[in-house]
Amino acid sequence: MKKKELWLRIREYGFDNLVPPHLTDHVVALFGQHDASTYAFAAKLARKLGWTNSFAIRAIGEYKKFVFLGLTADFRVTPSKQVDQVWHEHLLFTKAYREFCDHVLRHDFDHHPELVPVDAQTEEFSAQYEATIRRYVAEFNVLPPRDIWGTPKFPLEVKRRDPREPRRVEYSSVGGGDSPLYASFAGSDGSHSGSFSEFGGGGGASGGGGGDSWGGGSDSSDGGSSSGDSGSSDGGGGSSCSSSCGGGGCGGGGD
Repeated sequence: MKKKELWLRIREYGFDNLVPPHLTDHVVALFGQHDASTYAFAAKLARKLGWTNSFAIRAIGEYKKFVFLGLTADFRVTPSKQVDQVWHEHLLFTKAYREFCDHVLRHDFDHHPELVPVDAQTEEFSAQYEATIRRYVAEFNVLPPRDIWGTPKFPLEVKRRDPREPRRVEYSSVGGGDSPLYASFAGSDGSHSGSFSEFGGGGGASGGGGGDSWGGGSDSSDGGSSSGDSGSSDGGGGSSCSSSCGGGGCGGGGD
């Protein structure tokens, strides 16, 4: 699997198949010509979860990054609570989600929620979450935004250590052996500055990027961090989930 090609397909996915054909003109009239379906999906998330529209757009961008990680990592990835809420809402559009997997991902991307809280399983989700954060840093060469990735979906008291701890991660320590995605967008001089716009979601969903610090201080004032705990979840503080591409990760194929 070519990472760059996969990422570009995910990045350009605009949620158009969520909109019934007879409502297309109405959605465009409400949200404008550019990426109207993505903004309509963000507005639905904002209404349901008490988020601001701008936070919802950023969360969609981070969801796209999470999906990319799930398709290229050699382990099951686990999302943050906010990313999982975007995933849940996408899954509710069952036909559109199947089409997303078939035509954009070209692979199944299954959801594995926790049925009942079991300490051993919750510990496994905790380890997967930490590994997902490390993989994020390795692939995108940037720290994930704290207001979207800082709230895990498992009890904090079970967490073995702060997943923000690995601030600098060598790609080889994550596994996979192939080149990280950000290397595919390097400039002619080998630098990667200015390439982070490649890692945003559609319709301006920049996903946070380097401006969100994981090193302490206040979270974004966007309104998503405090209100993101409301709305849909797997049902309770101990609920967790992970993904697989038909059984435990798709592996990390080519660059």
